[in-house]
Amino acid sequence: MKRKLLILLFNLSFILISNFFLSQAGIIIEKPLSGHKMYTPKQIDSLQYNEIVYLRDERRFKELFLLSTQLIEASEKIQYSKGVITSYLNIANALFLIYKYDESLRFLKLAEKHKGMESSNHLQSWLYIEYGNNYDALGFHKKASETLDKAIRFGIKIKDPQNKGFMLHYAYNHKAVCRYMAKFPDSSLYYFKKAYEALPDDPRRNLITITNIGDWYSRHNKLDSAKYFLDKASGPIMDSQDFLFQKACLYWGYGTLSAKQKRHEEALDYYKKAEHIFKQLNTPNDLVGLYKLFSNEYDSLNLPQKSKEYLLRHTILKDSLNSIKEPTMDTFVVHFLNEQEREEESRRNRLYYIIGGIFVISIGIALLGIFYYRKNKRKEFLLTENEIMISQKDKEMEELKQKVNETFEEIIQLAKENSPEFWGRFQEIYPEFREKMLEINPGLKTSELILSAYIYLGFNTKDIADYTFKAVQTIKNNKYNLRKRLNVPPQDDIILWIRNRTDS
Repeated sequence: MKRKLLILLFNLSFILISNFFLSQAGIIIEKPLSGHKMYTPKQIDSLQYNEIVYLRDERRFKELFLLSTQLIEASEKIQYSKGVITSYLNIANALFLIYKYDESLRFLKLAEKHKGMESSNHLQSWLYIEYGNNYDALGFHKKASETLDKAIRFGIKIKDPQNKGFMLHYAYNHKAVCRYMAKFPDSSLYYFKKAYEALPDDPRRNLITITNIGDWYSRHNKLDSAKYFLDKASGPIMDSQDFLFQKACLYWGYGTLSAKQKRHEEALDYYKKAEHIFKQLNTPNDLVGLYKLFSNEYDSLNLPQKSKEYLLRHTILKDSLNSIKEPTMDTFVVHFLNEQEREEESRRNRLYYIIGGIFVISIGIALLGIFYYRKNKRKEFLLTENEIMISQKDKEMEELKQKVNETFEEIIQLAKENSPEFWGRFQEIYPEFREKMLEINPGLKTSELILSAYIYLGFNTKDIADYTFKAVQTIKNNKYNLRKRLNVPPQDDIILWIRNRTDS
């Protein structure tokens, strides 16, 4: 009897915690939780991945919160950890969508602490995606990018191909947005394409990705490519009554393309269509950026009054959103400090393990030495053991070399293709290169940095000319000007000179 009472109290505590956090977010659960019906794990999963998703897409968040708290109760009754964690993550995602970042982070913390979290790559990938979403919305783009890297690492470990593709698609898309916001637009295209490749046979989920790729090309004045991708997404989006958000993003993309083509009135028509949908969906984070684009287009049409009107709307909405984010900063700082403390403790523990391991190994080696000295017959056994260890080390070194070679071959291939992704990917593989080159001459242009990267990789003048579709004499002139800008002595080989100053 006492045991049953304890279990009941334990289950009730989870529901009280959930309702407390939801009430802090201004969400009151009115219906009583059902304490009678017993759900199976299969039934709980079906509700999580069908009914909850439907309620979220329809933005019926109050019903979503109610059902999620019921599923927490039902999962606790049968000790189904996945059901509890999934409910916490669904609630966190819904709170994020209605800009309740503080409460969203709290539910993510509940999910992270739950005993079943560490055993699931899928749930850990999802957890870090939601953390990344919140950090990105709060303006911590670098932290968001690092967190999404964790999501990708766990996503790669997922065994089910469909589940793996979905989580990686989601993570790569948000990673691309973070890279763009962190002012690394070149590598953002790389991650948009990775998102597309994660679900190549799922055109419905890839519509936003294709639209984002089109928008990327518009922003970089590659207008033919921009139109190709936007048109590719247009058919399925326009033919459906369901893709409202996708339709708004598509109008935004076409608006950006029209603006780049100097067709400002056409751009405004597209932006107005996007604005109408964003208002309908109540997504002020999208509206705040759109209002700035309105202001720019009216300014281009020499309509200063309208330009000021939309700039004012942008400023007011941005201040309003910032006022929502400010109370969350304290929660983020506390979470960040706790995370740093955990990482520091983990590093200390690893150090202790290493020291302990070295001590144990040292004792073991000493004992083996004594044993070898006394028992010469063990010599053959010890030699065999050493050969196995050497073989294992050689295997590990070969694997490491292979990984390095694959990365190097990837960047060489991007260079040969004159890919727009080359410079962004090069900075990821050689993160200190750009900074050290700018220390030599802060005024270096991006084109000069890219030429320096080609030289660093060992390409000669003819190769660079061939791969970048330029005349050999043009590349010679560019290299001569670069030598002057870097003050490279005439007698020095420029390849070795650049490598010596960027590798040290």
